[in-house]
Amino acid sequence: MKSVILIVFIIILFSFRNSAQNIEDPVSYMNWKNIVLNNEASFENSGELNWGSGFLIQLNNSIIACTARDFTGTTYTHGEMLMIKDFEKELKYWKMYISDKPDQFVMMDSLFMKSRIEKSYGIFLYSMPFLTFTVKEKNESVTPLIPNMQKIRNRDTLFLVGYDDNHNLKLIQGIVETALNEKYADTEIRIKTNIFMYYQNFVGGAIVDKNGNVVGVINRAYRLNKNKKGKIIRDDKNDEGSYFEYFVNGTSIKAILGKDYEKKTGI
Repeated sequence: MKSVILIVFIIILFSFRNSAQNIEDPVSYMNWKNIVLNNEASFENSGELNWGSGFLIQLNNSIIACTARDFTGTTYTHGEMLMIKDFEKELKYWKMYISDKPDQFVMMDSLFMKSRIEKSYGIFLYSMPFLTFTVKEKNESVTPLIPNMQKIRNRDTLFLVGYDDNHNLKLIQGIVETALNEKYADTEIRIKTNIFMYYQNFVGGAIVDKNGNVVGVINRAYRLNKNKKGKIIRDDKNDEGSYFEYFVNGTSIKAILGKDYEKKTGI
C-alpha cells in the first residue's frame, strides 16, 4: 500500500513540475532589449525608415541580420515593392539598434542569400516576405539568437518578441494553428494570440521557442470575425454570439536559412 501511495505521489510531483516548467524557461529571463532591435534605414528614392524590428542570427561561425520585407514592399503589402535586383543601389544604409541605446547598433553590409528572398521563373516571380543581411559592424552588447531548425508542430507554444507603439518591449505567448490543421507549419507560421497585436513595431521581430531559440520572423497581424458557429464573417458584422480571433503570420527560420544550412550543420 505504501509503495502505491509513493508512486502516486511521484506522478503528481512530476506532473506539477511539468506544468510549472514555463516559469523556468530561458525565454522568460533573456535580455530581449539587447536581442530584438529597432530599424533605421535610408533610401535614395523611398526616404527614411524608422519603424519595425529586427534581430541577429548566429549562423555557424558568422552572424547575419534578419527582418521583415514589409518595410520595402511585398506581394501582399500596398504600394511599390523594391525589387531585390535594385536593392543595393537604392539603399543608402540600414542599421538596427538597441531601443533605448541608439549608439549601440549593428550596421548592415549587403543582402544575404538573395536567391532565397526573390527569384524569377519566366513571367513568374518567387518572392519571400523577409530580408537577411551580412553584418559589417556590430556593437558587442547586441546578442544574436540561435536558430531552431526543427519542424514546428501544430498546437506548439511559441513566443513573439517586439515593441508596441510606445516602444514598450513585449513578450507574447501564442499557439501555432495551421490553416488546414496540418501536422506541421511549413514556410508560413500562423500563431493564434489572445490579443490583437496591431503594433507596427512588432513587424520584423522574432518568433522564438521556450528556450529562446528563433524559429521565425514576424510579418503581420490580423483578426477574423466569426459567428457563433465558428464561420468567418465580415469584420463589420456584429451578429449575436460573434467573436474575433487574433493571429500573427510569420516566416519560418527553415524557409529563411534553407536546406543548405541544415546540411552544413547536420541538423
